[in-house]
Amino acid sequence: MSRRLIFFLTFLFFYSSQTFSSDYPQGFVLTEPYVWPVKGLNTITGTFGEFRTGHFHMGQDFSTAGKIGLPILSVSKGKVTRVQRKWTSIGYAVFVQHDDGMTSRYGHLHKFAPKVVKQILKSKQSRRFKDRVDFDIVLPEPVPVEKGEMVAYSGDTGVGPPHLHFELFKDDIYYNPMHFGLGYSEGEEVVFDSLRITPQTSRSFINGKHETIDIPFYPVGGNRFELSESPTISIQGKVGFQIAIHQKSNSNRLGIFTLDMSIGEQLLQGFQLSKILKNHSRKNVLLYDSSISKANGNPFSYFLHTRDGNDLLGILKPEREQGLIDSESLKTGEPKEILIRAKGQGNRQAMASFYVTKDQGDYKHIITKEWTYNVQFDRYTTFKSKDTRVELFFPVNAIYSKGNFEIEAKENVKIKTEGLNQLSSVYEIGPEFKDFNLGYDLYVKVPKSRDINSADLYEVLPDGSVKKIKGSSFSSWGTFFKVRLRKTGLFVVLSDQTPPNIYLHESMNKTVFPKEDFALMLKAVDVGSGIMPEGFDVTVDGVRGKAEYFPKDGRVEVFEPELLYTPGKHTLTASVRDYAGNWSQTVRYDYEIESPPIVPEPKTITVEPVKNVVTKEKKETNTPKATQQKQKSPKAKKSTSR
Repeated sequence: MSRRLIFFLTFLFFYSSQTFSSDYPQGFVLTEPYVWPVKGLNTITGTFGEFRTGHFHMGQDFSTAGKIGLPILSVSKGKVTRVQRKWTSIGYAVFVQHDDGMTSRYGHLHKFAPKVVKQILKSKQSRRFKDRVDFDIVLPEPVPVEKGEMVAYSGDTGVGPPHLHFELFKDDIYYNPMHFGLGYSEGEEVVFDSLRITPQTSRSFINGKHETIDIPFYPVGGNRFELSESPTISIQGKVGFQIAIHQKSNSNRLGIFTLDMSIGEQLLQGFQLSKILKNHSRKNVLLYDSSISKANGNPFSYFLHTRDGNDLLGILKPEREQGLIDSESLKTGEPKEILIRAKGQGNRQAMASFYVTKDQGDYKHIITKEWTYNVQFDRYTTFKSKDTRVELFFPVNAIYSKGNFEIEAKENVKIKTEGLNQLSSVYEIGPEFKDFNLGYDLYVKVPKSRDINSADLYEVLPDGSVKKIKGSSFSSWGTFFKVRLRKTGLFVVLSDQTPPNIYLHESMNKTVFPKEDFALMLKAVDVGSGIMPEGFDVTVDGVRGKAEYFPKDGRVEVFEPELLYTPGKHTLTASVRDYAGNWSQTVRYDYEIESPPIVPEPKTITVEPVKNVVTKEKKETNTPKATQQKQKSPKAKKSTSR
């Protein structure tokens, strides 16, 4: 048997459908598979460890067919211990502590099961639940649930369309739900999309050029793929390889479970996404090329070499530069085969192959720019713009690996500032960079003006529109704005003196409503600093009320006071302010809730029992008086003769 065949069989054994004890917490034993968490559906729309902007996907997504209100089931026996509301991320979420030691979290819910709500109302934070503001509540008494028992209803709260986000964790380690019976037993095909090859030094060349190249794959049958161009790539110097790949799941693109690369008979690098440390959630940039990867999987681009600081669980060779190929390791005139293997859900596998050869070309005539870096991951750095009005501070671990940053004032950038006053130049922090860890502090100094109280930092979007940056602060003594960022781009200080607008939602197109399922809806929009979710001033019939704001589409639901739902005529008044402190106009709405129809009570007919004396009287009525007198004697006699 050839060494190549032995190596291939070893790979098949290691990456077979078998689940290893290392895929579970220490000492954990799965006695039976978990039950599917969405009742009546069995489609996966996102897998564990996939790329998301700024973080790993720490769970698995299940389809709810775009529906709201489907039963969400506990995957195993346990107790509901905690609930959350995080409106800018996971929405409504519920935690179940299982009897086997695992903890599960279910997110983007519409509402909780009634017996869970009962315990929420007993908690000290029940007011936050009633007021529909973000909360994180540990239930005063855990709610026991059986395997397959409903704990909530599916929804679309938080970020994204209707679906269920599901996580499994223990001791700050998140685990792949696939190993617990929550994956496909038979998955769809794994597809290699493209190969990306990148120079790793300023004098590296690929097919005679000092630039990154992308080559598509095409299928050749038998789950194998080859390059659409020449199958042989010439290299000089060090180069790195990336693979864009996905697994089909209906119309969705899923991430890959395992991926590895070998040259000849040598295994160079690989990974397996079975578990991720909680504090590694932002380290997805060590596995994915964040400059091109997208959350929808078009593409998921995986590095097949180790980046600086890579200590992720499941990486085959975490040592520095593992997986890079240096032309000095190749022999002239002897191409080496590169074999890349992948596995997804349901043990579906695929392979891709191509060749690399040593390039002996003379490229002295090609002038390349020496690579320089002014920010390193293991040291702090600070520098200013030429006009000294902008300063960047990079702490230790601000980024992963290394980078080069510049600050430039852009005077010719056209931005859409209707309703906003510009208080600073537009500054570009560049070039584009996405591999941030802790991020950096941006300071922008502005002159004193009367507009400063309504001013803030804004990001300039590609179409020229602007978006307020969350989390910024202003120093009055230094007259500068400060914010922690994990992105590059264009930034400017603007003053917002334009009030927001509030008006009736399109569903309020009449004035009389039945009481059943009535919802009092408005809509709020703002061109500048944005609607403040806590900034609504609402009354119904003069009684102060409360409203919930949905930033995804601007919907506003008035849900208090309770009298707004009672039969009769009502008057609503509402206004809202933005983050800059500007108040909208007041909207007034008169409406009526219909009284429920009165159902008449059924009448009860009482039937009195027939007495024996009535029968006797009827018999005696047909007898003449004289005869009646004579008949009394025999009765008496009959009575005495007994």
